[in-house]
Parts: sequence; C-alpha cells; structure tokens
Amino acid sequence: MKKESKIIYFLLLSSLMLLMLNPRVNVALEEGFQSSPTSGGSNSSKTESESNFLYNVTFLISNWLGDQYLRGLNVSVYDLHGNIILSGFSNDTGHFSARLEGKSYGVIIRSSDRIVGCQEIYVNMSGTIFIRTWAYPLNVTCIDQEGSGILGAVVILYSQSDIANATIGSYQLVGLAKTNKKGVVTFNNIWNGTYKIVVESGKIIGEKTINIDGPKHVTIKCNRTFLELRILTSASMMNPLSNATVLLQDSAGYMALRGLTDQNGCIKFSNVYPDNYTIFVDWLGMQVFSGTLNVGVDKIVEIKVPVFEVALKIIDPLGNPLSNSKVLLKRAFLRRVGSNYFMETLKLFELESNKNGFILCLLPSGTYEVSCFSGIYSGKITVSLTDNYSGVLQCSVQFNMWILLLLVSLPLSILSILMERRRLKRPLEYRRYQNMLLNLETMYNNGLVEYKIYRKLREEYETKLMELGGRRRR
Repeated sequence: MKKESKIIYFLLLSSLMLLMLNPRVNVALEEGFQSSPTSGGSNSSKTESESNFLYNVTFLISNWLGDQYLRGLNVSVYDLHGNIILSGFSNDTGHFSARLEGKSYGVIIRSSDRIVGCQEIYVNMSGTIFIRTWAYPLNVTCIDQEGSGILGAVVILYSQSDIANATIGSYQLVGLAKTNKKGVVTFNNIWNGTYKIVVESGKIIGEKTINIDGPKHVTIKCNRTFLELRILTSASMMNPLSNATVLLQDSAGYMALRGLTDQNGCIKFSNVYPDNYTIFVDWLGMQVFSGTLNVGVDKIVEIKVPVFEVALKIIDPLGNPLSNSKVLLKRAFLRRVGSNYFMETLKLFELESNKNGFILCLLPSGTYEVSCFSGIYSGKITVSLTDNYSGVLQCSVQFNMWILLLLVSLPLSILSILMERRRLKRPLEYRRYQNMLLNLETMYNNGLVEYKIYRKLREEYETKLMELGGRRRR
C-alpha cells in the first residue's frame, strides 16, 4: 500500500509540473467545475464542517480535444496520500458520478492496465469536472515516389508492446483503414505512446514507427510509383497500337499488372512497385513483344513492336479494281501431330476494299493467307510478313462458277441440238415422199403397178406431202 501511495503521489506531482511546464496539459481547475457565486475560497479558509460535507461530483471523460466523450474507462480517485477513495467506469456518455468530501484529490484514468490520463482536482462544490485523457487524433498521409496521394491503400496501426516482438503475427492490432483519394486516413482517440504504422497495397509498401504525445500528422513515402507505356508499330508512320494487352510479371515470376492500350497506344499503371519487370505485349492473340524493364529507373517508356502495315489492291482478271470486295485474313501456322507437321489457319478478321479496290491493315510478323471474294471472282495469296508489305491480289472466276455454267448450259445445248435436228429432218422427209410419188407415177405409166394400188399409194403420199408442206409453210 505504501508503494502504491508513492506512485500516486509521484503522479500528482508530475501532473502539477506538467501544468506549469507544458501548456498542452493545461489542467485548469476552474474549467473542471461549474462555479457559483456562493462557492469558492482557498483550502486554508475552509471550515471543518466544509471538509466533512459530501459533494455530488460528476466526472466527464473526454479525449484531448474535448470533442468526444469516452466510455468504459476506469476512473480511480485517490487522496493526496495515495489511498484509493473510489473506482469505477465511465458510462456510455463518458460520465462517472461520485460523492466526495471537499478537499484535493488525484484522478487517474486507465484503459485496461494503461494509464491514459492523470489530473489533480480540488472539490469544494457539487458539479461536473472535465477530465481530458491522452487520446489524440492521428492523421496519416500515404504518398508515392512522386509525392501524389495513394488511393485505397490499407494503413495498419500496431501498439508499442507489439513492436518489441519479433514476429508480425504477435502484434496487437490497434486499427486499420483505407486511404481516401488524397491518400489520407485518420485514426481517432489514439493513446499516447509509441506505435508502428504499416501501409499495404497488395504487399507492404511503407512502414514507420512514431511516438504520439499530442495530435499528430504523419506522411509516409511509400514504395510505389507509376509506369506509363506507349506501344508503337513498325509501320512507316509508327502508328500507335490500340487494344493491345500489356502484362507485367514481377521479379518473383508473379503476374502483377494487366491492361489494354487506348486509341493512342498508351497505358498507365499507377500502382507499380519499383522492381525489375518482364513486359509481354499481346495483339490479335499473338505475342508481339517481350522484354525487361526496371520500373525504379524507367517510368515513361516507348516500345516498338514488330507489327507491320499491309496494303493490297484487289483486281479482276482484266486488271480493273474490285470495289467493296470481301477480304478474309487468316494466320497460317504449323501444328505438330506426333512426328508430323500440318499447316493450319486461324481466322483473324474480315475487311472490305474501298472504291479503288484497296485494303490497309496492321498485322504482326508471321505468315498469312489472304482470300478475296467479289461476285463471280475470287482469289487467294499467302504473305510472309517480315516488313511492311504492298502487293496486288488478282482474282479469277471461281471454279464452282465454271461448274455451275456447265451444269446450266449443257442441257440447253442438248435441247438446242435436238430441236435443230428435228427441224432439219422434216425437209428431208418431204423430199423423200416427193421422190416416192414420182417413182410411183413412173411405175404406173410403165404398167408396173395396178391402178388400185397406184391410187391408194398416191393418196397416202399426197396426204403426207400436204402435212409436211403445211408445217414447212408455218
């Protein structure tokens, strides 16, 4: 008990010294009481009856700024000899009520086993006494290597007792929060002491150990920067390559970042950790670039990839341009099946020639099959692309069109021949019957044919001649 009394006495003396030396402590006894015209007087002038009178005192426990009242804190009241008078906890509104004699006391505020406030008071009337604890606001600003605020970083606050431990797993978490668009996060009501701040964004990007003895603002420069890439083709005009997929692999072999280039061929990553990265650029399903980059040194980089310009003019067999022709591009590649290799194609996209029969496109290096279809014409060429290419694709009549023409014209030709043969057969038959009639007349005149047979055959021949002669006239 004597040892505890000494500790309490030392705390009371310390609070008086802080009152004189540190304006932030500012423990003014007049602020702790609601004064009235009839109360007051010094300790030397109070009577014996006043010292034995019990006053209703309410302690109001707040943070250092006095804008928030704290619940669940242990409030202990001691006399000047270090003897505990009473003890309890602040309620939901930060109040703690007591009945005390009119004299001086020492008040100690604890959070668990930690002393978070100490103040000497003098009671000579009923009222409310404001006790400010050492609970301060802590503002943390996280910036990247360029000084810009980091949005969405997780700021973790650890207490002093845990910093001395060897493993992070043994740390006791005080609080964590995400930074706003300015990179700022605020922790309220942090007790005085030493703390460790850890900033994470996928992995730890910043750490700092601080001592809090008042409202504090800390800026942490984090291990994070930006990377801006511009992808250009190998065409004569070095066109920007849009919609290319850019992948960044860190030095540990993990895929760190991924994105698509815009219409200007640009892509910007704002959450890059300084490291050696392997960059992969894919376009049209093919890898067109791979290389290494030290992001800590190079932050704005132009990359030229082997993507070339292809210009083709589509013409018919007579050399006339075929406008609005459908052009199909396929990538040709070798596929291994067992010990054999087979040439296969993969469709990429379709184009349409302009009014002058031209098409213009960008393609990565490789082998391509270009096919054209326009009405009855078709054509196909294979292009091995290692540089910018300009050429002519001459189309011919499609083979299936020849087959179709043959299938359509053959029956017509046969029908025409049959009709012509039938047309030529009638005059020959007419002439034959004429000759037969003349022979009949000659034979009758020579007496070789009887009259009855002659007359019958003559009527038959004349009827046939009449029939054939009428058709001829028609």
